[in-house]
Amino acid sequence: MSLRLVANWKLNGSREFNNKWVDEFLKNFNSQNFPSIGIAPTSIYIDHLQVALGDHAIKIGSQNIDIEEAGARTGEISASMIKDSGCTFCIIGHSERRMLFYETNQQIGQKLIQANNNSLTPILCIGESEEENQHNITFNVLETQIIEVLNDVPDLHSLIIAYEPVWAIGSGKTPNPEEINSVHEMIKDVVQSRFPKIGLESVLYGGSVNFKNASSLFKQQAIDGALIGGASLDGREFALIANVFNELRE
Repeated sequence: MSLRLVANWKLNGSREFNNKWVDEFLKNFNSQNFPSIGIAPTSIYIDHLQVALGDHAIKIGSQNIDIEEAGARTGEISASMIKDSGCTFCIIGHSERRMLFYETNQQIGQKLIQANNNSLTPILCIGESEEENQHNITFNVLETQIIEVLNDVPDLHSLIIAYEPVWAIGSGKTPNPEEINSVHEMIKDVVQSRFPKIGLESVLYGGSVNFKNASSLFKQQAIDGALIGGASLDGREFALIANVFNELRE
């Protein structure tokens, strides 16, 4: 099974945090389905987190990569560096990268190519604003994002898409699970019909996912898993979410 539950720790963490998180997660996780779980810490803690996890087969990834392989780009981290650090995936195009750092769909497409060239599985984030949702143009917005990102991207060995409504991230709000399921069906249809050479593995949902709403989300057929922000910072809660997923899907 490919990645199904991914923790995005964003700008959080420390060595103490890593050790406590791993301890709490392992105490509460009641499955051996470690390979379906991924963690994206800040890049500076990738090595330490790998040590803290020991021989448990949880995958480690990066929250971002650069559009270039190397060069005069102070402060950036390339896909090959992430790969060399032992990562297997990277998050690309998160709404916070789009809004705070003005990443365009074209730049995001370049990052997908870098990930593919280094045998990393990219998790492509797409999502609509609250205004766009209220105007009922979610499908149009997402389709445009997918097409503009993938148009100039050659074959991808693997791709995971994370649907994250911008207005739901960190807000405590989530769309109706049936509505999310319909969006996921649309995303799969667009990718598979327009880009048949792209190896789409799964479509995850992200946006205020927590233990309380996990069951209602994972019961939906087209929701393959979740990209989890705030709730993933608590090792116990993330384990409980993973337990719910495994109970419904194993």
